[in-house]
Amino acid sequence: MTRHTPQLLIVGLIGSLLTACGSLTSHTGDSFTLEGALPADFALKAQAHYGVANGCNGRSQTRSFESEFEEDAHTYRFKIPVNYRDGLCEMRLARVGLFIHGRYGEKDWQRTYDNGELVLVDALPEGAPRFDANGTLSKTAECTWFFQLSRAHSRKGEISKLLSCAGAGAYLAKQTLSGKLVRLSFQIQQEERPARKNTWLNTPQGWKPCIPKPGWQQCQDPPVFGTFKMNDQECTVYPNCKE
Repeated sequence: MTRHTPQLLIVGLIGSLLTACGSLTSHTGDSFTLEGALPADFALKAQAHYGVANGCNGRSQTRSFESEFEEDAHTYRFKIPVNYRDGLCEMRLARVGLFIHGRYGEKDWQRTYDNGELVLVDALPEGAPRFDANGTLSKTAECTWFFQLSRAHSRKGEISKLLSCAGAGAYLAKQTLSGKLVRLSFQIQQEERPARKNTWLNTPQGWKPCIPKPGWQQCQDPPVFGTFKMNDQECTVYPNCKE
């Protein structure tokens, strides 16, 4: 018969406790799927925010899910936990922040982004989209590029762009989210628009930038037009450059 010394019993007990704690930390609870289509030269980051749900002495946490830029239209798919355990703490999803990244050129500064959000609620607001009988909620966000003349000293007078994506989010019911599919796709509007009203005029040849009066930010009357830089060229109309 094998006899164990007290020291070995203590070591074994500590090992068992550590194993148990490790299993609590690694245990993954329920989840839902976020997927959809992205245009060419777009990427998406989803940042899930979690709060402590069982009153333990823990801190809020975040988990990130990312898709990369691709030259062609592509899809993304994230499996996002609704809850999980971190030690003795039960972490529960509160919201998912969305960062929609777009690029319009090869240079680092020719990238920008807009925000969206999936908000978890106890009761859906009136008129909010709901999951269908198959457990799927489908939405399409409409993204628009807004162009302007850069004011940055290193690229003053060059075309820069802002991105705005309408409808990039949804309300989700907390109690019924596990196992569901949220299909959120993004598409680009073909027509770009000036970032500020009455700073460019639309002509049959394209958009022409106005030269404002000193201390004024809008077009003069009658308008006086200027030039701008795009792809290392001196241009008079956007987006075709030359009239």
